[in-house]
Amino acid sequence: RSNEHSNPDTIQGWPGSQTNCRSNAQEFLNARTDASSLIDTDEITQDKQQRATPFKSNRVGDQGPEVADIQRRLINLGYPITDPIGTFGESTHETILSFQSTRGLQSHGTCDKITWMAIVEAGYTLGDRVLYLKRPMFRGDDVSELQYRVGSLGFDPGNLDGIYGPKTARALIEFQANVALPTDGICGRSTVNELKRVYGRSSEHIRGVRERAYLRTRNLSLDEATVAIVSSQQLEVSAEILALRLRQNGAHSLNLSSNEQSELAHLANELNADVCIHIDFSTSGVQLAYYSGFSYTSPGGQGLAELIATQFANTLPQLALTLKGMTLPILRETQMPTISLQVQSPTTWVTQSPIIAEIVLTAITSFLKNTSY
Repeated sequence: RSNEHSNPDTIQGWPGSQTNCRSNAQEFLNARTDASSLIDTDEITQDKQQRATPFKSNRVGDQGPEVADIQRRLINLGYPITDPIGTFGESTHETILSFQSTRGLQSHGTCDKITWMAIVEAGYTLGDRVLYLKRPMFRGDDVSELQYRVGSLGFDPGNLDGIYGPKTARALIEFQANVALPTDGICGRSTVNELKRVYGRSSEHIRGVRERAYLRTRNLSLDEATVAIVSSQQLEVSAEILALRLRQNGAHSLNLSSNEQSELAHLANELNADVCIHIDFSTSGVQLAYYSGFSYTSPGGQGLAELIATQFANTLPQLALTLKGMTLPILRETQMPTISLQVQSPTTWVTQSPIIAEIVLTAITSFLKNTSY
């Protein structure tokens, strides 16, 4: 997987590291021209420890240093909390709900692993630390700002996902070459200053331009398409019903299950799927989500979500549906148009899975034919 969270702190199940460097290391590392060689083996060891350490979600009634850490981070982000530091009360609950809503996450008021990672990432701004290609990869709002700035200048960093991967490193190297900086793929003080000097907002990020161009020119039928149906292990049966319905109509469809969304995204990318459908439980009613975050909305994801929403309204009008952009890991880390279909009631998944499968089939068929992006 090799794209785990790069967190410098020692609590909440994450081992400490020295990644939060605020000094200018760029001049020291200028000789390292191959960004792909900048891999910290100590970080790989820590990455294994991270995955081996179970994460404990925090909720109302909990107390301790983990709660205090969450509260302090949220306060530093500008969220007011009136609970005593170290006590997870109603104020903390409401603040986390607000953060989750603003951040495009499922709003349940519990600080689960996805929410915790988002809180950590939100604490970084461009220039806080030196960014370069390593494993585990840097994640944070500083990375997303870097991706947005270079993309608005015409250098494609790949997905605007807040993850410093190989495509982001290549885009930064192209930018550095154009402004006469050492082409090392390292975003230190010199590169940040130059990005801020030449930056100007474009009407659309280059990633959106390229995605729309691909969607307009593709020539793909259902029997040529590969569709990944991904889910938690609890919904594996419902996911298989969707995958089976697609296979019956000629699609190459595979059911992938894991309780980690990042793992599902990695598997879908490895499959090189043309479309990814994620099914899950929602916090209320039926929720249909596409990727929208870090100043970017996926044209393909939004288009597919709107087609599924239309089919839902025509076929299951009794189910109230919410359509919105979100930043769930499954949406931000996949390379293909992806939607997350979430239903609150387990009974609905059991009884309506065949009908939902027909809805998804019809929408995907229309999506592959649509070139009006």
